[in-house]
Amino acid sequence: MRWKIRRNGHDPRQIDLLAILALLILIVAAYHYFAYRPEAPGNTAFIVPSQSVKW
Repeated sequence: MRWKIRRNGHDPRQIDLLAILALLILIVAAYHYFAYRPEAPGNTAFIVPSQSVKW
């Protein structure tokens, strides 16, 4: 299939190529977003509240 560049716009295949690239970027970004697991800090201390709190 030859390139048929129209006077009034782009070749439809260029739009398809841009759509495919956008989908690939979206898939990679979604994978990184859902695969990322932040590590909990290992040196946190749990503060136990006092049982004799007087308000």
